[in-house]
Amino acid sequence: MGLLWGIRFVFALIREIICAIVDVCYRCVSGDIDPYIAKVPTILKRPAAQTMLANSITYTPGTVSIDVVGEEPSNIILVGTISPRPKEAIIPLEPHIKRWLE
Repeated sequence: MGLLWGIRFVFALIREIICAIVDVCYRCVSGDIDPYIAKVPTILKRPAAQTMLANSITYTPGTVSIDVVGEEPSNIILVGTISPRPKEAIIPLEPHIKRWLE
């Protein structure tokens, strides 16, 4: 079952990267850039899952994970984004990682 969720995660990550590329290109052309650092709480408990989430954030254009801070149950990922956005837009892959690695 874990392998199936891993495969789904990879395809979801590719989809998110493509959407982020389009978004970043649009923002660069339109000049709609407002750098922002967000404190994003995560429901993931295992360090491997948190690392995978942080890496997937960094792989996505327009976002970069800065640090994972806090202890269970309130782990927070500091994320630099090209513009302010809601938590769901920053970490849409969290449910996939939870099913795959936890």
